[in-house]
Amino acid sequence: MGFKWILYVLVVLLWSGCQGKKDNAYQDIVRPVKVVNVESLGAINKLYTGVVEAEEYSNLAFKLSGPLIAMNVDEGQKVKKGQVIAAVDPLDYRLQFEANKAAYLTAKSQLERNRRLLSMQAISQQEYEIAEANYIRGKSAYETSVNTLENTKLRAPFDGFVEKKFVENYQKVNPGESIVKLVNPNKLAVGFTLPETSVDLTRTPMTVTVEFDTYKGLWFKAKVKEFIDASPDGTGIPVKLVIDDSRFSRDKHNIYPGFSCKVNLKIETPVEGNYIVPMSALFRNPTSNETCVWVYDPKTETVTSRTVEIGQLFGSDKIMVQKGLTDEDSIVVAGANYITEGQKVKLLK
Repeated sequence: MGFKWILYVLVVLLWSGCQGKKDNAYQDIVRPVKVVNVESLGAINKLYTGVVEAEEYSNLAFKLSGPLIAMNVDEGQKVKKGQVIAAVDPLDYRLQFEANKAAYLTAKSQLERNRRLLSMQAISQQEYEIAEANYIRGKSAYETSVNTLENTKLRAPFDGFVEKKFVENYQKVNPGESIVKLVNPNKLAVGFTLPETSVDLTRTPMTVTVEFDTYKGLWFKAKVKEFIDASPDGTGIPVKLVIDDSRFSRDKHNIYPGFSCKVNLKIETPVEGNYIVPMSALFRNPTSNETCVWVYDPKTETVTSRTVEIGQLFGSDKIMVQKGLTDEDSIVVAGANYITEGQKVKLLK
């Protein structure tokens, strides 16, 4: 029994030693990782896609009905203020105009005649007042018919270009029905959607710049004109910008509504103790269930875990860390799921 007991003890010790080597084997592996320095919030740039919009535009419509007899413009055509865009058949309105004009001239003549007769006391005051009322009524009808006849022509209210035609020539149109959309290319805005997770940026001091796809590399300063402090359709916060840069000129830069662009928001005010890190740097500690990052020590070439407190998202791949990091920290952003506490690592270039 003594020999068997000694043999049993030796087997247990050998097994324990092998198990210990197995546990330390993973620790001894030098893992390749990618490391970056933490990024201060004051240097963050957020990029969005925007669309050029017309700040001044009008859906032109007639005030009366009738068949179109003239459509003088095409989509994309430039027009001048006062230019006739389209016209409806004026025949019926012209006949009414002629009738009202004749009635007006008759009433005017009768009023002048009665004025002379009244001065000679040849008619009563009542007869004169009746002629005066007929004159006022006839003048009003005549002036209305003048305006109505003029309204058979649809004129451009400002210089611009036709973005869209809604009807074709010889088509019957109704009052208020849109005929064309006229936009002013000299008054442009840029619209983009701010994600709901970044709504706080609408109240954060920042620098806004815009790069048009047709002028790559040129970033023009812009400013927020307006935004809706809500998400009407659940897609985000609609924001409208205006270009506020002396270098931008409509004479030099051919930018029109519908053109795409990039909008860059640069947060100008640093928030002390807050940093921006890639989402790939975060991992969940299985023991404490806390959010952590691996901090790299260049002296020992090892990593240690550190608990952090996270805030809002920045784009789709970065997040704010509000507590747990310093300006001197370097963190692992690739390979974080394959290392252990105190493990030696090799930096990827």
